[in-house]
Amino acid sequence: MASGSTEPTSSWSWATRLVVLSAAAAIAVSVIYLPQSLLTSMAASLGVEPGIASLIATAVQTGYAIGIFFLVPLADRFQPRRQITLQVILLSLALLVSAVMPEVISVAIGFLIVGLVANIAQLIIPTAGALAPAGKRGSTTSSLVGSILIGIFGGRVVASLLVESIGWRWVVVIFAVLVIATLPFLRRALVGDIPLSGRDTRYGALLVSTLGQVRSNPILMQSAVLQFFVFATFNSVWTVVVLHLTAAPFNWSVLQAGLFGLVGLAAGIVTPFGGRFIDRFGAMRVNGVFLALMLVAAGAIVLDSGQLWWFGITLFVLTWANQTVQSSTQSRVLSSNKRGAAQANTIFMVGVFLGGSAGAFLGPIAFAAGGMRQVAVQAVIFVLLASLVWFISYRYERRHSRAL
Repeated sequence: MASGSTEPTSSWSWATRLVVLSAAAAIAVSVIYLPQSLLTSMAASLGVEPGIASLIATAVQTGYAIGIFFLVPLADRFQPRRQITLQVILLSLALLVSAVMPEVISVAIGFLIVGLVANIAQLIIPTAGALAPAGKRGSTTSSLVGSILIGIFGGRVVASLLVESIGWRWVVVIFAVLVIATLPFLRRALVGDIPLSGRDTRYGALLVSTLGQVRSNPILMQSAVLQFFVFATFNSVWTVVVLHLTAAPFNWSVLQAGLFGLVGLAAGIVTPFGGRFIDRFGAMRVNGVFLALMLVAAGAIVLDSGQLWWFGITLFVLTWANQTVQSSTQSRVLSSNKRGAAQANTIFMVGVFLGGSAGAFLGPIAFAAGGMRQVAVQAVIFVLLASLVWFISYRYERRHSRAL
């Protein structure tokens, strides 16, 4: 902590601070998935077709991707605690403004700004890694990645339960209140300055330096490409789950299909336990095991997509393995870039969301061509490509360790 600060430093253990950081990350990331759950209500309220209202969901995801590149690297120039404080305030205000916009274009613009400042979790992860006690960085990253999954699916479930009774505008207001309510706890949990690699670097030069990591950092690029295919697998399957469950033979309602997100929520709850394996066995070994598990799960969907209970179990395993691979890969990135963690995390997360966008685009195409089984075949291909990148990365790491 900086000299002369009056902030508390010892009243909270690291475990308590991590719980607070995880909860704040989950709430922040949940807001960028709100339009997906509220789409039907938004379309009816704004008097447009669902296809037009989907612009809102596209806008928030676009804003999130832009924000990752332009805002996350600033954490290498300014103390993240200050940046996170400002973005929490702006995020809450953007949600409130979006909730009162009168027509679809203005709501979409509002959610574009929501996405732009919602990348708080991507600031918390490298900051927590820097603040974590020695020997707990892997478990810290795993806990935070797990909390993001809880936010993604928990937010969907909560929104699905509330929207029919109070409408989408009040749901957005409730999430704005939740976001701002995390602020005093976040500030207390983030006490302690971290080394800044870009303190004296101009903003433009900082962005150029961030892009330079693509060429100069092989571990980062291996990790980003690996996670591109892993997250493409995740999104290609989850994007069409509602379509699958609302069609024959299940014929569920949209609300029932939305509650199937509890499967993903359960996977998020168990993800932090994988952090112990990361700290004990290393990121690459953990990646190898859980990529194999992902491959088995993706292949199983080919056989069990028509059997509800087995499909749910398979989807749980796929989601758990996906998140464990991300947490171990992200831990590897942050551990190898301690003084430029925010820049490295920026490139990594851009790779993640590019993969997610590819999966979200290709999943519905595969579903239209051959249902969930065709999506599963596509997922198997993605995992095989991820496994190839893992093999290349594993060989690189072994050669590099021998050279040292």
